[in-house]
Amino acid sequence: MALFYPVFGSLKIIFGPFEQCLNCKKNFEENMKMMKRLSEELDSLKEDIELRISAECHAGTMQTEEVKNWLEDVQRIKSETEVIEQKAGDKKFLSGAFLGKKVEVKVVELKAFLKKGKTFLGLVKYFRYIIIGGGVAAGYAAREFDRQGLKPGELAIISKEAVAPYERPALSKGYLNPKGAARLPEFHVCVGSGGERLLPGWYKEKGIQLFLSTEIVKVNLGSRTLISAAGETFKYQTLIIATGSTVIRLTDFKIEGADAKNIFYLRELEDADELAESMKTKKNGKAVIVGGGYIGLEVGAAMRINNFDVSMIYPEPWCMPRLFTPAIAAFYESYYANKGIKIIKGTVAVGFNANPNGEVTGVKLNNGRVLEADIVVVGVGARPLTTLFKGQVEEEKGGIKTDKFFKTSMPGVYAVGDVAAFPIKLYNEVRRVEHVDHARKSAEQAVKAIKASETGKEIEEYDYLPYFYSRSFNLSWQFYGDNVGDTVLFGDNNPSSPKPKFGSFWIKDGKVVGAFLEGGTPEENKAMAKIARLQPRVENVDQLKKEGLAFASKI
Repeated sequence: MALFYPVFGSLKIIFGPFEQCLNCKKNFEENMKMMKRLSEELDSLKEDIELRISAECHAGTMQTEEVKNWLEDVQRIKSETEVIEQKAGDKKFLSGAFLGKKVEVKVVELKAFLKKGKTFLGLVKYFRYIIIGGGVAAGYAAREFDRQGLKPGELAIISKEAVAPYERPALSKGYLNPKGAARLPEFHVCVGSGGERLLPGWYKEKGIQLFLSTEIVKVNLGSRTLISAAGETFKYQTLIIATGSTVIRLTDFKIEGADAKNIFYLRELEDADELAESMKTKKNGKAVIVGGGYIGLEVGAAMRINNFDVSMIYPEPWCMPRLFTPAIAAFYESYYANKGIKIIKGTVAVGFNANPNGEVTGVKLNNGRVLEADIVVVGVGARPLTTLFKGQVEEEKGGIKTDKFFKTSMPGVYAVGDVAAFPIKLYNEVRRVEHVDHARKSAEQAVKAIKASETGKEIEEYDYLPYFYSRSFNLSWQFYGDNVGDTVLFGDNNPSSPKPKFGSFWIKDGKVVGAFLEGGTPEENKAMAKIARLQPRVENVDQLKKEGLAFASKI
C-alpha cells in the first residue's frame, strides 16, 4: 500500500488547483447572486427616496446635498454593476478568476449604500396588509381579516380622519337629532349591519395598527410604497384601496361667495361637528339646502326637525332623479312641503352673499331671486378618490376596474367601495355603486379573496344585488335591483296619510327587475329584495298593480 502513497500525493498536486477553482467558481456565483439582489434592493430604495422627495414641499427634509450625492452615486453603482454582469456573462467559466475580487468589493459597497439610504428614509413601516382609507369599508375589512385569521402586526389602516372607522350614514341622520343625538363611540362599525361595535381598543387588542390623521400623498404601486404628507414611508405586500369619495364643492366651479362661512358639506365626522355647532349658534334660523339627493333630503329633514326655516333648491324637475320616478318623487316633495319645507325646483345657486364677518347671508339663484340664509348645506354629488392611482391601474366608469373578487390590474392591489368598478353578475355589466351596503360587502369579499389566494382555496364570486335606502322624518324607504323599464306604482302614496305605505316595480322585457317600498316591515323588505333578484315574469300589469306588495310576498 505504501507504494500508492506517492501516486495519491501526485493526484492531489494535479487536481488540487482544479478543486480550488471549482470552489472559487461556486463562491463567485453566490456573490454574483448577492450582488444582483442587493442591486435590485438599492434600486427600489432609490425609487422610494425619489418618491419621498416628490411628495415634499420645497426645502423638505430629503432635499439635501447629501441625498442628492447619494442618488448620483447609486446611479454610478448601478452602471458598474451592469458592466460586471455583462462581463461575467461573456467570460463564463473563467469569470471568477477575472472578476471575483471586483464582485466582492461591489457587494460590500452595495451594502454600505443600502444602509446609508435607509437612514435617509428613517424607519420604513412594513405590513403584510395595508388598507388605505378609514371609512366604513376599512372597518368591515378589518373585521373580516380577524375572522379569516390575522397575526398581530400584519394589518395597518391608514386614515386621513382622526377617529377609528365609523358608520358614515349616521352623520346625516342620528348625528343631527335635536334630542339624544348620536355620538361616537355609539356608531363605530360594525353596528350599522347589526354587528359588534369595533372601538379603538378592539384594533389594539387584535394587533391592528391605526394610523389616524395620516394622509397619503404619493403612491407607487410598482414598488408597493406609500408616502404620507408627514414624510412617512409605508411598504406592503397586499393593498386594499378603500379611499371612498369626496364631495363636489361649489368652490370647484368658482361660484361667487362659495367660500363664505357657514356653507357646509357633509362627508366626514369633522363636517358634521362643524354643522352641529353652527346649528346651535344659528338656532331657529334660516337654512338653504342646495341639492335634492340623499344629503339634501336627509339634512333638509334634520334641519326642519331642529326648527329651522328650510328651503331646498335643485336644478332637476324632481328630487332623487337618478332613482325616483316622478310619481315617487311627488310623494316626498309633498310630504316635505307639509312639514314646512319650501322646495324650489329647476334652479341653481349662482352666488352667495356674506356679511362683514364673512358669514353667508343669502343664496343667489339663477332666476334673480335671493334666499335668506344663516346656514347653507350643499349636497350636489361626490367623486371617487382615485387620483393617487391614476396611470397605475386600469380604470372604468370613473373608478378603478376590478374583477369579481375586487382585484385590480396591479398584482397585490384590491379596490372596494365607491372607487371600485366591478362586474355585477345579475346584469352582466360593470358598474360603480356608491352606497354603504356595497362598501361593507365588497370589503368583506376582497378580504376573503386575499386569504383564499394565499391558501389556494376558491370562493364564490361577488353576486351583488344593488340596494339603496334612506330615512327622514318618520319615513323609511328601500330599493332593490335596477330602476330601468316601465314602472307600476301601488299602495297608499298620499303624503297626508298617518302611515303611508306604497311601492313601485320596474318591469323590463316582461320581468320585474327593480322594487321600491316605503314604510315596509323587515319581512316585506326582504320580499321586495327577493323579487328583484329572482326577476319573475309579469303576465298582467293591471293585476300586478292591484296585488302590489302581495305579489312580492307570494314569490
